[in-house]
Amino acid sequence: MTDVSFAHRRATLAAFGLVARGRHLFLPAAGLLAVLLMLLTRWFWWVAGGTMAVLTVGLYGLSVVAILLYHPRELCARPALGAFEAPLNPNRALLAGAFTFMGTTVLVLQPGAQSQVARVVALVVLAVVTAGLWYLGWRWNGVRLTAGGLTDHQPFGSLFVPWAAFAGHDPAVPIGRNQLALYFDRPELVVRRGYRPGSTHYLTAGADADLLARVIAEYVAEPARRAAIGSETELRRVL
Repeated sequence: MTDVSFAHRRATLAAFGLVARGRHLFLPAAGLLAVLLMLLTRWFWWVAGGTMAVLTVGLYGLSVVAILLYHPRELCARPALGAFEAPLNPNRALLAGAFTFMGTTVLVLQPGAQSQVARVVALVVLAVVTAGLWYLGWRWNGVRLTAGGLTDHQPFGSLFVPWAAFAGHDPAVPIGRNQLALYFDRPELVVRRGYRPGSTHYLTAGADADLLARVIAEYVAEPARRAAIGSETELRRVL
């Protein structure tokens, strides 16, 4: 039983990784499926409507599970960029998919005259929320380490922390599974662009926080190793 549970957990985490890496395919596929199911309600209302409801609840539940469980102890090498990237959490893409199916479900409902206004308001709210979630799921790039420092790319802004800005002792301390507290000796070097909610001293990443904190501390302490960031050889070493 334990082996089966472990295998199921590994398969779930692998699926989360596929969704996160393939979010630019997952989101259009979810949109196309939602439109197809909406069209099928003209002939198979119960089947298509029930499928949309199941997908709404299922994807929403998976987005919550992804936040709780998906914190892989890995980084991704980007040799062309000279960077290591922390894997993204798929919760935003899953949540966008859930709201997509929820919107089409509301759209095909046949309301009474008294509920027409409420239906229009619900559709407008769902459209705005869904568009926002699609934008977040599509544009989020997350944490990247380069020879120059650490960058946190978010849809509306970014944070750049050069290695020289970090504190020499405990530059990054894990908080939970996916958050880090950052400490600086030279905070004036930290560059914040656009709108990035939260303090510059806190960072949320898709990778396991313990791993990311260790890698940051290593590059702060050993400047000579920074030039190799982005190579597969260096990735194997740090992992």
